[in-house]
Amino acid sequence: MFDDRTFKILEAAIQEFINEGEPVSSKKIAEKYKFGVKDATIRSELNALTESGFLDQPHTSGGRVPTDKGYQFLANKIMEDFFDSVDNFHEHFNKMMAILENDRWTNFVDKVSEDMKLLSAGYKNDKNQIYKKGLDELFEKLEINSHDDFCQVAKDFEMLDEKLEKLPSIIEKTELPKIFIGKKSPITQSEHLSVIIDSYNLNGNRFYLAVIGPKRMDYEKNIKYLKKLKVKNQKLKLQKEN
Repeated sequence: MFDDRTFKILEAAIQEFINEGEPVSSKKIAEKYKFGVKDATIRSELNALTESGFLDQPHTSGGRVPTDKGYQFLANKIMEDFFDSVDNFHEHFNKMMAILENDRWTNFVDKVSEDMKLLSAGYKNDKNQIYKKGLDELFEKLEINSHDDFCQVAKDFEMLDEKLEKLPSIIEKTELPKIFIGKKSPITQSEHLSVIIDSYNLNGNRFYLAVIGPKRMDYEKNIKYLKKLKVKNQKLKLQKEN
């Protein structure tokens, strides 16, 4: 089992790849993150992480890139570490939840897509209604070139309505957003996508939100955004019950 330093090196390597989009070398991590060990030690750690499936090395003697397992590790780590004060909300998030509470849920999906610069899709369980926005935002961020990859993303978009209708049986009332990397997603099949799914209580009914972006997305920023919305929703629910 890896120790804490190894996982911190893994986190640094994944974040560096998300920021720069280039394979990450042990030398760069040693220079930038100051772990207090030599370049050779970090290289050894990266080798072990690669053998364990968290990283990949596309070219011999080249830098490392995250695998789906690595991305999932980072997303889970952010979820575990993220704590928000219930009362520490910017006015923007109050307004966002007011839009949803007033049943202007299509406007809510529009705003989520606009704020996060990703594809957003909402499903209103009680009325079996679906709304999607931001396919252009998604394609702007995707780093794919092959015809087959583009076709798969387009097919995923076409199938979203059918997939979203199945969310209540796949995702129950979640306390935290759920994150799916690549083909593990229940609503997309493209290996180039990551999906974050959450649900909200609306007067006893459920509203499901799916945010879809490239695997090299800013997980910390996106999870933080959705977590603030979720905690605000939970606070309003408690106020109504009392």
